[in-house]
Amino acid sequence: MTLKRLLPAVLLLVLAGTIPGTAREGAPGQPTDAATLSQPGDVCKNGNTNYYWTLEDRFTGNESFRVLCSPTGCAGCEGGWKPISVTMYLYWEEENSCALTVQAEIFEADPSDPTRSGQGRLLAVSERKTVGPFRPAGLWAVTVAMPLDSPTIDGPCFASIRFLDTCDELPAVVAAPGECEAMVSWNDRGEGWVDLRDLDLPGNLSAYATFECQLSKQAEPVGWGTIKSMYGTDR
Repeated sequence: MTLKRLLPAVLLLVLAGTIPGTAREGAPGQPTDAATLSQPGDVCKNGNTNYYWTLEDRFTGNESFRVLCSPTGCAGCEGGWKPISVTMYLYWEEENSCALTVQAEIFEADPSDPTRSGQGRLLAVSERKTVGPFRPAGLWAVTVAMPLDSPTIDGPCFASIRFLDTCDELPAVVAAPGECEAMVSWNDRGEGWVDLRDLDLPGNLSAYATFECQLSKQAEPVGWGTIKSMYGTDR
């Protein structure tokens, strides 16, 4: 494994799918109360949004990565937080012709598992999309859009990106600064999830989910048909 510190770099973005326009950045990590209540359209990035290290020989393709997320750690939102995308950072040393097929998934974190590593129900899955080539070389944020009808998430979940093929010009995996924590990020190459701490990653995997605050059901507009059914009027 070759470990390098990531120098300040221009972050490049590659999108898989269309992400709805968002209004404002939310405030992750704030207590859920009226003083910090988010508005519909606010977004919150939850997971590991920072980057510091690059690790060569860690990415093979035909594998999955996941991180633990908790939208309940975002500021309060009366309508709940809906996942709109999943992002993972990758780094290419040289300009390349690599193209990768990706798919994102959101899974429930099994509430009965005290270690938080048990995977529960599949909550949302994206379409399969091909991204790349990644030009110019540098740090890329591979971002996969989630379906518009994804449900709101009210507890811990796993945000996963599946790489369904590989290429000849493989990138480096990117890790966040600080110590790699147990039960925060994982890798699966077909034999089950392995905690990246056990693979000596220097920091947590640089990946996260973006959630959007939804309109409260009490605040949703009521159509005339609903009003007539409520009050029994024919006019």
